[in-house]
Amino acid sequence: MAASRRLPLAARLRGRWYATAKEPGPTSQFYKTFTRPIAKVLVVAVFSYQLIYWGWVKLEADEHRQKTDAEIADLEAKVGTLDKALKDDVEAKEAETPKKKKGGWW
Repeated sequence: MAASRRLPLAARLRGRWYATAKEPGPTSQFYKTFTRPIAKVLVVAVFSYQLIYWGWVKLEADEHRQKTDAEIADLEAKVGTLDKALKDDVEAKEAETPKKKKGGWW
């Protein structure tokens, strides 16, 4: 083979890269341009959703707590009324029965 046909590897790699540069495709150009803005919008959207969801859950928990507290207060009032009625009934029965005289064996 002739020496002119065989180029060393370094000589072949030093080709004219500047002349063969390709323009980026429209898809890659779109992603280079809009990746960061789209990511920012998605992050803000997720954050907003989580914030609104947390607020909603907080309101639901407050409403449930109010209902539970009201039910507990109602039940405590009923227990107090029934306890008072039971004590009054016991006192009335004690008043009706004559007291026995305590007597010793002597």
